[in-house]
Amino acid sequence: MCVAMNDLEYVRRTISLIPDEVQIETVLEAVEAAAGETADKDQWRRAITALMDQAVNQLEADIMMVITRIGVKMCSQLKKSMFHLAWSPDSLPTNDAIAPLLEYLDTHLLALNAALLPKNFERVLSAVWDVCLLQLGHQMDGSAGDRMPGFYDRLYDALDLLVDFFHAEGKGLTLEALKSENYRAVEQRLQYHKTETEYLINYYYTERLFRQLAVESTEYGVLSVRAYFHHDSLCVEVLNARDVIPLDPNGFSDPFVIVELLPKTVFPHCTEQETKVQKRTLNPLFDECFEFSVTLEQCKAEGAMICFTVMDHDVLTANDFAGEAFLSLSSIPGVSSQSSAENFHGLKHVELPLMHQKDKNHPILKTLETRTWDKLAQDFVKKQKLRLATS
Repeated sequence: MCVAMNDLEYVRRTISLIPDEVQIETVLEAVEAAAGETADKDQWRRAITALMDQAVNQLEADIMMVITRIGVKMCSQLKKSMFHLAWSPDSLPTNDAIAPLLEYLDTHLLALNAALLPKNFERVLSAVWDVCLLQLGHQMDGSAGDRMPGFYDRLYDALDLLVDFFHAEGKGLTLEALKSENYRAVEQRLQYHKTETEYLINYYYTERLFRQLAVESTEYGVLSVRAYFHHDSLCVEVLNARDVIPLDPNGFSDPFVIVELLPKTVFPHCTEQETKVQKRTLNPLFDECFEFSVTLEQCKAEGAMICFTVMDHDVLTANDFAGEAFLSLSSIPGVSSQSSAENFHGLKHVELPLMHQKDKNHPILKTLETRTWDKLAQDFVKKQKLRLATS
């Protein structure tokens, strides 16, 4: 395999030198000069460039195909070593638990380094790093029922040790290459696994709020609301909605809106409230006002927001989810230092795009789903799965 990779790399290098060796620029300039004014003078340059790129890309693809085979050969032992690391008792320090994995990597990477050209070894090192991240992710995301208390802390420490190993004090992969998208995904999931359920739910809603700020599409409709804080009372007006998605066989919906304050840890005594159901319409007029007895400090709490959930009312079956929207309490009159609620009758309404969750593998939801012993986590995941976009 190493001989095959090196031969392919030698050919790739040779091809990349051809333009200079045959003085391709001089040839192209002569051809373009002889072509006349009306000819497409770039056609030969595009043709030569495409031919060279195709050859180089094919050789690089062939090299990566061999590297993939090496990764497959190492995968079984890496899986065993990663399992040993993950499931060692808490009494065993991480440095000791990871030792078999690092010894295996060290032995085989030394042999590969001796047999491969530097460029090929760098490619192999990157591929093995990805396999290690994949196997660590598999151990982390499996059933969480019988894990030791320090399970995720050990894996997090091990991730740092693996970064140091593959970086090799600047002789291995660069830190930029190591901290790839795959790495960031694994690190993020490890952080989530180490975080308590209530905080994860708060992170999820905060992310949904920020996601709404970037939404340009109104494929699920728009909700018009108005909210302000006045004399220890939060007033929330649900005005109307337009272009609600049809969820009934007749081409309409029977929409109503659920209003709740989040996070629950900040507003534990505020129960959700609902508008009346508007029958057979995609453009419902609600014009209802709700009051919540809260303090200014609660409204200014980090992540404090109003969640609006539009549902389609059904008599015989469960209500259908039509869309959700969020409004940060830090931005409303009476809470925001930049606006006042004294003249609340003249306050402008806010239009919020309704959203569905489109990421069926959202890392927070996947993390909470593994907490089979945690009723709060399971109830939240069940609720959010009903809000996943179906198309």
